[in-house]
Amino acid sequence: MKAILRPLFTLVLGATVAYAANAQAFEGTIEFTKTTGPVVTNYKYYVKGDHVRIEEINSRGEVQGIMLVDTKDRTVYALSPERKLYMDVPNMRLPKDVKTEVKKTGEMKDIAGYKCEKWVVKSATEDRTITYWVAADEFTFFVPLLETLNRKDEQAVFFLEIDGAAGVFPMLGVEQKLDGSEVSKLEVTKVTKGVQKATLFEVPGDYNKFERN
Repeated sequence: MKAILRPLFTLVLGATVAYAANAQAFEGTIEFTKTTGPVVTNYKYYVKGDHVRIEEINSRGEVQGIMLVDTKDRTVYALSPERKLYMDVPNMRLPKDVKTEVKKTGEMKDIAGYKCEKWVVKSATEDRTITYWVAADEFTFFVPLLETLNRKDEQAVFFLEIDGAAGVFPMLGVEQKLDGSEVSKLEVTKVTKGVQKATLFEVPGDYNKFERN
């Protein structure tokens, strides 16, 4: 019996390894808006392997700030297109510790061309509830990105509290106080898959390094 099952096991294992090898991590761009009170800011992610370029775009459609993130080396560079300067952004902050309750509801809806599941993260001590609508499409860059940036805003901190979040991306995230009043909202407007040029993730040669005094 073992001799019969061994070839079958080998076949199944080989198919599993082949599937894993063929599963492609997301490469392309993600455009989204962040709303905090009356302020709306536009952002665009460029993603290629371990590299993420984050552009902040003003109301006139002009790029006013850029961050180049390497999630493998855990490095971040901030660029000023207007002044043609760049600086390294050291991560000196300790991770924020929060107590949360996570519920994956199974409720689904379509956002930006994806079928998204509703996940709710609640913290009584932080007076916050964040509702994420997440899409699964090999978005393996996102959790390492949040870990590298190590931001303290609740949208990022709460997402890192979710088990099994590797490979998903929140197409919509709504942050509310426990009384229901909205604090912030992140909403994806467009996702485009496609090969990204390596030069997008490099500091341009004509930029000078900003030296702190």
